[in-house]
Amino acid sequence: PMEAIKEYGISLGWVVCFLVLAIVARYLFDWITPFSLRDASAKKNAAVGRVLRGLYLGLAIILAAAMYSTHNILTAIRDGAVGIVLMLLMFKIYDLIDRRDFNQELADGNAMLGIELEGLFILLSAVIVGAMNYSGG
Repeated sequence: PMEAIKEYGISLGWVVCFLVLAIVARYLFDWITPFSLRDASAKKNAAVGRVLRGLYLGLAIILAAAMYSTHNILTAIRDGAVGIVLMLLMFKIYDLIDRRDFNQELADGNAMLGIELEGLFILLSAVIVGAMNYSGG
């Protein structure tokens, strides 16, 4: 029984740390976009919701890989934080090279762009995990 309680406690610790990283990711995404996520939510903007889902799925992929490879919560948090920064940086670079105005298109609810960016975040997270594993991170 004590071992089970310990395992549940460890699981809860991982969940809390990952939720904090998800909140940080959402805050940073809100900060780098000129539109308000709160307003997008109030308008039930599915395009922005898809992008956030992609960001969260990407973060989950990075954190799961970090958790399985290191079994160290501090390393997983570090890898998650680096992953968030890299994904958002690549989002901004992709925004710069694409002719569409991502901010306006997302604010207007462009579902196609939301789906595309959702996929971009998932793709980026897989590449980030691959790079971290290749470099031994």
